[in-house]
Amino acid sequence: SSPSTRVGRFRFPPMSGGNPLEPLLAKHRSMQQDISKVQNSQSQATTLICENQMVLKELDLLEEDAQVFKLIGPVLVKQELIEVKSNVSKRIEYITSDMKRLEDQLATKKKELESMREQISKLQKGQ
Repeated sequence: SSPSTRVGRFRFPPMSGGNPLEPLLAKHRSMQQDISKVQNSQSQATTLICENQMVLKELDLLEEDAQVFKLIGPVLVKQELIEVKSNVSKRIEYITSDMKRLEDQLATKKKELESMREQISKLQKGQ
């Protein structure tokens, strides 16, 4: 089968003498959308870290013998304060490591996008 251009859910057959910029521009738009998704994920992770840090600060205010409950479905289940603090701390660590992964992913995608911009610029100057 011959290569074709895909735009949304539509597929177009290759055209002779077509603009060589079109596939690059489509990929550029796609990469921008990917970057936006990663940035949204980063924002959500930042919010989760803040929420969990607030929970940890609240737990630090409690007496050691305080009763702590966790809502599981419609039921409140009693848990040990030390266990709850440990779980929240681990959650913060996990989200923080995920943030690092997202930062690396974002940096890679931005480099790819910059490289693509250079390719587009060269093609535009050549036309």
